[in-house]
Amino acid sequence: MISIKPSHLTSRLARSLLIGAGAWIALGATASAVAGQGREGGFGRGRGRAMDSASVARLEELRAPLDGLTPVTDAMLRDPAPGDWLMWRRNYNGWGHSPLDQINRDNVSNLRVAWTWGMGSTGMSEFTPLVHDGVLFLWNHGEKIQALDAKNGNLLWEYTHPVPDDFVRETFYETKKSLAIGGDKLIFPTVDMHIVALDVKTGEPVWDVTTDSVTPESMRDVGAQRVYNGGPLVINGKVIMGASGCAPGGAPTSVGCFITGHDLETGRELWRFNTIAQPGEPGGDTWNNLPADRRWGASMWLPPSYDPELNLLFVGTGSPYPWSSIERGTYDPDGGGHHGDILYTSSTLAMNPDTGELVWYYAHLPNDTFDQDYAFERVIVPIEWEGQQRKAVITAGKPAVIEVLDATTGEFLYARDPGAQNIFTFDPDTGVKTLLPPGPPEGIRRCPSNNGARNLLAGAYSPSTNRYYISVNDVCLGRGGETPDRMIGMNVNTGEFEIDQAARVVQSSAKLTTDGGLLFSGAGDRYFRAFDDRDGTLLWQTRLQDVPNAFPITYMVEGKQYVAMVAGNPGLVGGGAARAAGEFQRPTPTSVLWVWQLP
Repeated sequence: MISIKPSHLTSRLARSLLIGAGAWIALGATASAVAGQGREGGFGRGRGRAMDSASVARLEELRAPLDGLTPVTDAMLRDPAPGDWLMWRRNYNGWGHSPLDQINRDNVSNLRVAWTWGMGSTGMSEFTPLVHDGVLFLWNHGEKIQALDAKNGNLLWEYTHPVPDDFVRETFYETKKSLAIGGDKLIFPTVDMHIVALDVKTGEPVWDVTTDSVTPESMRDVGAQRVYNGGPLVINGKVIMGASGCAPGGAPTSVGCFITGHDLETGRELWRFNTIAQPGEPGGDTWNNLPADRRWGASMWLPPSYDPELNLLFVGTGSPYPWSSIERGTYDPDGGGHHGDILYTSSTLAMNPDTGELVWYYAHLPNDTFDQDYAFERVIVPIEWEGQQRKAVITAGKPAVIEVLDATTGEFLYARDPGAQNIFTFDPDTGVKTLLPPGPPEGIRRCPSNNGARNLLAGAYSPSTNRYYISVNDVCLGRGGETPDRMIGMNVNTGEFEIDQAARVVQSSAKLTTDGGLLFSGAGDRYFRAFDDRDGTLLWQTRLQDVPNAFPITYMVEGKQYVAMVAGNPGLVGGGAARAAGEFQRPTPTSVLWVWQLP
């Protein structure tokens, strides 16, 4: 019968398909080991059926891509192979750009489905697949990791993290944006605050560390607590991971949100930084003397970015909680100030990834009172500003104001407001904001809503056009009338919106740019589209089974380029995009990984 082992497989031929909490199935040890075996361990959907010797031999052939996996070195992470997608936005700079050009403006209209993978889930789908040496790694709702042949979708191994049955967390938090690869390990953060390193060839856990004590009892006692639903980054042999959902805090082992650094080989925690400044720490005096157990927020909803030359990690943090500054006790009617900055919420943190030391910070929205997170992508690009070459960090929070900082010092350089918000004005020279008071005043509808004029779906930068592409929705203010969506392409040197294209249907996915002159984006009408990155001309579109609310990628296997995208339950953000054009009704949620190729 099939051999089931709790954690270790030693057979040279073994490739594991995990079917439950810690249960391992060796798929091809010997023909006799599997002959006559039926549906062991609750496989379902055709997996785990009896295999004769011919099936076992064929299975070994199908698993050949695993044998070709090479360790991912620091050098490979700094300069990824063109055909790989090794991290959330492909490179440390957070560009969301690929140098591949086999699929281009001239032939993208011929794209067709290469293969699909049914994910069998109605949970929220916001994930970025990773690809290395022809193997695609996928997170699935329910803390399931799957390795697939990136060329045809064959399942190679599967692992499911055993979340306790009585673990309770809203579906909103039970999602993932990305995994990470370093050496021979796939790094997997879990919803119940574990960081797990899996062997990339087998899916077997190599180490498993817990950074927090989230228990059902403590959740009931003090309310919602931390989760991991963003994504990690591997830098200089270290795993970097930030917590989210920190509203309120109060867990017995830590306070507020935090980011930690771990040894890649062992998982040992090397450093920890509190993104909520605690009493007695630098910045701890900016919370109006609130005690530690009333300082909540500063979640890291997305992975950070990194600049190897500066050796700086760029982390984006979210809103404080409670959202109202009056309710949380930090309201300062004079605006901001020493006691109202509430560090380090809604900020960019520049950190040394080796030590966790804070090098500089920039508070984008001190004492935010409207839940306007600045926790999204940090895009590191070279720019020419006022006659000087600068390395810049670009980001935009929920108000969709695009803000550009000097990556070395944190100096404010410039900002551009697409006009979809009315909660603050800002000084164009200093960036200092004047925020509407809590409420807001009678007769004023504050915009954007808590969903934002943009949200977690990242923009992309193309070095070919020197533009940062992002979608902004003006559903709240309504200045665009029947066309509330704006796809913007901003020249990063000048801040000029060289593309500013209005549409009725709100964009719902992250952006992907390529050296083929393409800009890919999904929308609330269930279409996934490719545009000309020069002028926004529509070149190709295809309709999916649900709203694409994730991060598209492109990769190459054996000389052939593919484009991949997860579509499924779009959650709060994608659901809002879909509702903006109410004539497009959504089906019952189900998640599918789509992959396209040229004929």
